Order: sequence, then C-alpha cells, then structure tokens
Amino acid sequence: MAHPSLTDIPITTPAGLLVRLGCGTLWLLRRVVDIAVLALLAYMASAILAQVIGRYFFNYSIAWTEETATFAQVWLTLLGAGVAMRYNQHVGVDFLILKAPLPVQRLVNGLAFLLGLWFLAVVVVGSMGMLSIGMMVKSPALRLSMAIPYAALPVGFSYFLIEFAIAMLPRVLRPGQTATVRQED
Repeated sequence: MAHPSLTDIPITTPAGLLVRLGCGTLWLLRRVVDIAVLALLAYMASAILAQVIGRYFFNYSIAWTEETATFAQVWLTLLGAGVAMRYNQHVGVDFLILKAPLPVQRLVNGLAFLLGLWFLAVVVVGSMGMLSIGMMVKSPALRLSMAIPYAALPVGFSYFLIEFAIAMLPRVLRPGQTATVRQED
C-alpha cells in the first residue's frame, strides 16, 4: 500500500493546512541542515589542509585555522547526529525487541521514546546555561565569543530531538516493523 504524499493531504481543513506547513517547514529545515553540514565539512577539511601546507611547506603555523576547524567539527558532529537519525544510521540492537510480542514491543519502544525525549530535552535546556556562560568567554586565537561553538549544543540537540521524534513515533505506534530508511521527496 502506497503512503500518501504531501500533495494528497487536503488543505481545506485547518489540520490539513497545519500538516502541509509542518512538512514544508521540516523539508526546509532539513535542506538548511544538509547544506550546513556539507559546508562545515568542506571548511574543516580546507582549514586543516591550509594549516598543514603552512606548517610543512612554509614553516608557518596559521593559528586561527585550528580553532575554527575545531568549532566547525563541534557543529558538524552535533548537526550530523540529527542527519544520521533521519537516515537511521545510529547503532541500535532491536533483534530481541522484534522477537517479542507486539504489546511488549510497543511498551519498550514507548519507554525508549519517552526516555530519549526526556534526555534530549534536558540537554537542550541545560546547554542554554552553557551558552550564557560562553557569551562572556573569548576564544584564544580569534577572540571570538565562545557562544559560537556552545550554541551548537542547543541547536544540534534540538534538531536531533525533532529527527528522533519523527523516527521513533512509527516504532511506538506500529511495532513489529523493522526500521527503514525513507527516501525524501
């Protein structure tokens, strides 16, 4: 049975309009994150290459490249976790859960869902305190506000929370099915 596409949802009702807006917003968010992850990876590789070339060929160390590459790596890791969640690329052992009866699967998946949401929400809220501390601290080489790398925590974990909820809800509502990677429109 084919799943309905976004265009199949009627927008004549408020719920239909909300679903279409939500799906469109999610699509846009995913595109922005994909582009950011790609740009961060390209920048990180370029900065490290510039550092290596400067050090070994010109006997000159470019101090800011290491710092900015580290900032890029922090952002890349935290945004990349959400992207990996979207494509079901995180390690998970569900062999025993899939062998259990459906009510047990629903219970275990429901508990995992609630614990995951709780953990991610605690990290997002807790990282806000780090962000306010980071605003008062400057980075060593460029004297940038440390709020820049610290902001990766609430942003990255918020995105991960969204992708986690989207990935886990079908497992809770329809247990017994193995996780599949959905191709995006």
